[in-house]
Amino acid sequence: MAGKRVNLSDLASEPTLPEARVPSFAESTPRTARVHQVAANPLNTRDLTADRSKIESIAESLKVHGQLQPCAVVPREVFLRIYPEHEAALGAAKWVQVTGGRRRAAALLAGLSTLDIVVKPGLAESREAWVSATAAENLDRENLDPIEEAQAVQLLVTECGTAKAAATRLSRTPPWVTQRLNLLKLAPDVQALVRAGEAPLRDVRDLHQVPAEAQLEELKRRQQPTEAELTAVNRSGDDEAVAHRDARPRRSAVASAIRRLGATPDKIADSLRQEMSPEDLRILVDLLSAQAAAEAATSPE
Repeated sequence: MAGKRVNLSDLASEPTLPEARVPSFAESTPRTARVHQVAANPLNTRDLTADRSKIESIAESLKVHGQLQPCAVVPREVFLRIYPEHEAALGAAKWVQVTGGRRRAAALLAGLSTLDIVVKPGLAESREAWVSATAAENLDRENLDPIEEAQAVQLLVTECGTAKAAATRLSRTPPWVTQRLNLLKLAPDVQALVRAGEAPLRDVRDLHQVPAEAQLEELKRRQQPTEAELTAVNRSGDDEAVAHRDARPRRSAVASAIRRLGATPDKIADSLRQEMSPEDLRILVDLLSAQAAAEAATSPE
């Protein structure tokens, strides 16, 4: 009997979801797919196992509220056109996840059978487009640590060819891209401190210029200048020096931060632009403007 071919192995394992058929390339309407039919993004630099508590929190939310936002995916064959070398990593999945990696992981943890998806084949029109979409998703929404950011940026630079082109793709400045790439030149123990938030970017911005074996000691020196100075004075046993030290005004934490940011308004602004999101910068500007207006209103003419 003539007709459409049926995959008997699929029928034997589970009923087919009508929503999970391979769509036309222009499709973008949300649909449903079985969780195991959606493969994780093989090029995602984010370590989804690092924040177990966050995945557990999302899993609980999925159980209570359901999935509020679909995951963007592309059809398997569209992804393999640009990344045939990753076929084994996809297993038998019909889709490849672009955004929503933590939602997918949480759905698996929660034991959910289906996942809401939206098909975006255009995200896999080229390697550059794919890596760009993955990096943008992570950098804008997932709050990567700086080293994970650097790894995502490095992938994009490789595909774009230059740091400038990658910066354009990410809507970031070339210096921001360069700064992230320099983080990958840091020694592993220093990178670990950066990832843990124990080494602020301002302290390691040019640390890659120091030999790898000396970076950790240099970082310690940068982070504890005041303590080292006080220790030297105390050990001198010079009463006059101690008295002079006690008489000096203590540098406040804010003053130290301003000095490290560059000390001048233009340098401080440049440092903040590299470290803060556009939304946070707008909030900061609004707060400073409001405070300045309040001070002007109360100051004598």
